[in-house]
Amino acid sequence: MSGNMSKGQWRYSRGYLRLVSTVTAFAAILTPLDSTIVSVSLPAIARGLRASYLETIWVPMGYLVSLSAFLLLFGRLGDVKGRRRVFTTGFLVFTVATVMCALSMSGAELDAWRVVQGMGAAMILANSGAIITDAYPPWERGKAFGYWTLAVYTGTTVGPVLGGAITTLRAIAGVPSWRWVFLVTVPLALTGYLLSQAYLKESVGQPGQPIDATGGALAAVGVAASLFGLTAASFEGWSPPYLALLAIGVALIAAFVAWEARLGPLALLDVGLFRSVQFSMGNLAALLNYAGYFFVPFFLSYYMIVVLGMRPIEASLALLSLSLAMVVLSPISGRLSDRVGARPLATAGMLLIALGLLLLIPLGLRATLADVTWRALIIGVGMGLFSSPNTASVMGAAPRERLAVASATLSLMRFYGQSLSLALASSLAAVYIPRPVLVSVFTGLPVSAAASALDFIRGVRLVYEVMVVLVIVGAVASAMRGRESRA
Repeated sequence: MSGNMSKGQWRYSRGYLRLVSTVTAFAAILTPLDSTIVSVSLPAIARGLRASYLETIWVPMGYLVSLSAFLLLFGRLGDVKGRRRVFTTGFLVFTVATVMCALSMSGAELDAWRVVQGMGAAMILANSGAIITDAYPPWERGKAFGYWTLAVYTGTTVGPVLGGAITTLRAIAGVPSWRWVFLVTVPLALTGYLLSQAYLKESVGQPGQPIDATGGALAAVGVAASLFGLTAASFEGWSPPYLALLAIGVALIAAFVAWEARLGPLALLDVGLFRSVQFSMGNLAALLNYAGYFFVPFFLSYYMIVVLGMRPIEASLALLSLSLAMVVLSPISGRLSDRVGARPLATAGMLLIALGLLLLIPLGLRATLADVTWRALIIGVGMGLFSSPNTASVMGAAPRERLAVASATLSLMRFYGQSLSLALASSLAAVYIPRPVLVSVFTGLPVSAAASALDFIRGVRLVYEVMVVLVIVGAVASAMRGRESRA
């Protein structure tokens, strides 16, 4: 990549660049789509499989935990072995796992395949940005990433609506509708695999360079053990085995950080980047923001469908307002942050998210779709203000030669925060909501008595209160990032 090349010269043709954007767009739509499509569909999935509370929670969590646990390892694997190889393998793994999700006969089986699906998503996502960066000339990368970001938000926005539309029906072509929640994404994943396998050029690998398999194993096992220990213990009881699993998971994550600090440039996680206050506070804000907010679509879906008796497609409309606000505001806030800096916008966004959570607390048995929608819209506006400026701030604090590592680190914070959000929310729900009510609601069975519904609402209100505190702490971290350099 020569810095002396003119804008009329580049090693790849215009047609190949369009192909790269097309293939990576499949990846950008697919990975968030398969995360958000289950938000409204989860009651139907749980009911169809007669899944337990833990099995139900781990339908979204298994995917996110696996994605966050393997993201750094598969990014490094792509650098060493070739990004096209890992990227295309990810599509293949994702396609097979998605089909098996649709064919699952129990909650535990579905959870297991969701973990495999998350591994495929990690292979895809960890290498998408690097493929774009390698293919496009420097003067067109902003445009290329703009298309990629639009595809990400398209997947995020379409997911709940598509899931709601599918599960509003009991069956499609004689197949239970919840199975189509997974089957509908198979053509997209298969097309991405075929296109990338046939047309993408392989990157130059790094033969002989070591891959930090030890760090990858510590991170994967630590993340999975800690989050499973937390969710299982809160519901099944704080028995020694679950407490031990939680403690082992936390210890392995600490060991991962210590191990990475010794490896220098070969590390999956560059601990040295966190010496920058701007970088560390921006990543902490991202972690706390997603940890405090991401549970909302899932819990709102149960509230609207099971407690209020709305159809899934109606519930998806409330979640659509949240996603559309992010789609509209993210590019605007990104441009605005170039003028005023990331700190005021990102911090204000987190405070708006906290306000939206506070406004959800009074909702009771007679709330309407409009009551939920305008509150979700406030949260979406907050996310739209936060996301782009915070990303720009974090990336702006990283040295040019460590941009890929910085991007992977921020992605890790986002996906681990999402996993942590579902783990914390489900654990708090298990503490605050009576067990019979919790099982009734989260396994998709109707709440038979008003008293039971009120117990659920009271418990969820306490979950919202805890998450508000988490988001406010994140806003403080955002405000502490300092002023960004304008150099």
